[in-house]
Amino acid sequence: MNNYLDYLNKTFLEELSYKIWSTKGSRFHAHSRLVRLSKLSGLCNSLISVYLIAVGLLSVYNVYNTQLGNENVIAYSITCLSILALVFGQIENAKDFNVKAKEFHACGLELSELYNELRIFKTLNPNATLQEKETYTKEAAAKYQRILEKYDNHQHIDIERFKATKASYHKLTKIDVWKIWVNYNAFTFFVYYFLIIIPPLLAIMFFIGS
Repeated sequence: MNNYLDYLNKTFLEELSYKIWSTKGSRFHAHSRLVRLSKLSGLCNSLISVYLIAVGLLSVYNVYNTQLGNENVIAYSITCLSILALVFGQIENAKDFNVKAKEFHACGLELSELYNELRIFKTLNPNATLQEKETYTKEAAAKYQRILEKYDNHQHIDIERFKATKASYHKLTKIDVWKIWVNYNAFTFFVYYFLIIIPPLLAIMFFIGS
């Protein structure tokens, strides 16, 4: 999986080209990840409210088994769900998914522009002198550094996702790509899927048991 590091054996211009290309891709993947997280976060907040209302209605309509549930259990469940909704909502709102997503997208666009300039230089100046290459490389590296300083860094999973989309270039096997996909979904979205799926399953088991 480290074969992509072959670029280090080439010129610094080639190394810089790879860095800009991979960082650009990673920032766009970070943008997509945060947009998806924002949607899942909003869905979870809404569903927790729905669960809270549904549990509250159990006592109103007496829709519960007197042995498996009673008013104290329902009141306790409502209290727990209320605390969960409050804490979860505060934590999620503090993450500013949409704001960070826009920043990563803006960073990706700036890096795309820089990458295009670099590709144009390499394409239109195949016979550039060593001095010309040195001057341009220093300027491009400085621009790249300034762009990075303006924005937060992406997460490691974003660069892994980028590599998975360019599996042949990075010499990744299908198993490597599958592992990246599993890690991406398990460690990024698992808690949201859990909150969406588990409460209804518990409710179904409760009523089946009754």
